[in-house]
Amino acid sequence: MNTSTWNRRTVMAAVCLGALLSAGVIGSATAQTPVSGGHFRRALSSDPANLDPALTNTSRAIAVKMTIFDSLLRQNPKTLAIEPGAAESWSVGSDGKILTFRLHRGIRFHHGREMTSDDVRYTIERILTPEMGSPFIRAFDRLVGAKEFTNGQAREVSGIKILDRYTIQITNSVVDSTFPLTFTGLFIVPRDEAERLGRDFGQRPVGSGPFIFVSWSRDSSVLLKENPSYWEGRPYISALEFRIIPDPATLQAEFETGRLDFILLEDPTYRRYADDPAWKPYVVEVAELFTRHMGLNTTKPPLNDVRVRQAINYAIDKATTVRTVLQDKAFVATGVFPPSLAASDPTLRGYEYNPQRARELLAQAGVPTGFEMDLNGSSSPVAGRWLEVLQRYLADVGIRARLVQQDFGVMLDRAGKGELMAYVLSHGGGSNCVNYLGPFRSRNFGIAGNRMFYRNERVDALMDDAERTFDATRQIQLCREAERLIVADAPWFFWNYNKAALVHQPNVHGIVGNPLELDWLQMHKVWIQPRR
Repeated sequence: MNTSTWNRRTVMAAVCLGALLSAGVIGSATAQTPVSGGHFRRALSSDPANLDPALTNTSRAIAVKMTIFDSLLRQNPKTLAIEPGAAESWSVGSDGKILTFRLHRGIRFHHGREMTSDDVRYTIERILTPEMGSPFIRAFDRLVGAKEFTNGQAREVSGIKILDRYTIQITNSVVDSTFPLTFTGLFIVPRDEAERLGRDFGQRPVGSGPFIFVSWSRDSSVLLKENPSYWEGRPYISALEFRIIPDPATLQAEFETGRLDFILLEDPTYRRYADDPAWKPYVVEVAELFTRHMGLNTTKPPLNDVRVRQAINYAIDKATTVRTVLQDKAFVATGVFPPSLAASDPTLRGYEYNPQRARELLAQAGVPTGFEMDLNGSSSPVAGRWLEVLQRYLADVGIRARLVQQDFGVMLDRAGKGELMAYVLSHGGGSNCVNYLGPFRSRNFGIAGNRMFYRNERVDALMDDAERTFDATRQIQLCREAERLIVADAPWFFWNYNKAALVHQPNVHGIVGNPLELDWLQMHKVWIQPRR
């Protein structure tokens, strides 16, 4: 069979930082040489409900489970490219439906047994067992035989075949080039321990990851220790503690007194550290996979005229709004794709602020004096401030926007039914460009995501081709071509890409922000420079 193989500022702040410097935490020539040891402390805003990877789907709980378990594949945090995880290699069959995975030999679970293909089969079938109640069941429901297994008509999923102790073949019922991404979230569990512990497995998890579960004190902390036998090499840090700290003020105080090694920076605290020369070198920023935009219903006059939609894009000063309204905690958008995506096109200029050009386009479209429309947003005070700023820019070119705030779910439902002319929303479409452009495919009209009811047959054809190809370079080319057409058609006002940020202590090294979720860190690569 022919295959294609994928391998994959305050004074307190100044005093605290000065204390770290004077203590010799940083500044030596050896600071960039990784050292072992140390107790790393990070925070969660609330207790995880569960640490069973089949049940855990909140971002903070995933940050814990990805240190205890190994996923079959991974995504590089810098490029988001798919890379080997527990599987050392994988291949896609010539029909585009069969994936074959080859496990690393010698991966051992924390209780000592070696990981085998049977554990991979068990992990998938466990997710597909209705009694499990896994939120990930839909990720695997298109496997050949999944329906029969889920309905109790078969004892095994026929599309999962164990070829040998370390090789497993998985057959999908459709050709889907995004399917390998599913396995970046498949964290392998040991069959014997999961069956022995039952529902308690999520309270006493056993994985094969770089850290071993030690204890869980509810509303206090989750404590892990290094896995000295980790197959990728022993982690640098000896202990990893996730402290439960729901209060933002307490979180900041704990960080500034050195009792946390990093914290996520939300809007109120971002500028405090990003503008402080003492802390700025330790601020890590990434463009998250979210595109904030104004959706424009392309079926409602005058928005059914592309010139009107283009005028809206020219009418608003994105750079100024990002700086003043969002306090620089965003990146100006030029199109659909955030710069963290491989498909992001650095040559795409998008729309620059040009109110005169906006007025010209409105005149050409037959609305020289502008028009009225409702501009919808969620009921949050933050959304209200955003809407007011956008309203002022639109008014400057003659577009009189009536602001309507409502429950977020209600707004989504109404937009999906085609009731709204314009609405402000953030779109997150994952790390694959095909999925990210989902809202622009005509097959997704309405609640499936295309709330603009946008149709471009060429875009549809390009996305169909991109979905079928397993050639990553070709897929990116197709997605970029589609994005340029979408930007020209302007079914969105392309506003900004959300910026995620964290700040870490000066003696912490090896942190690489992840645009999927900033704090989904490769903790086995993080190390602490000890005080002298």
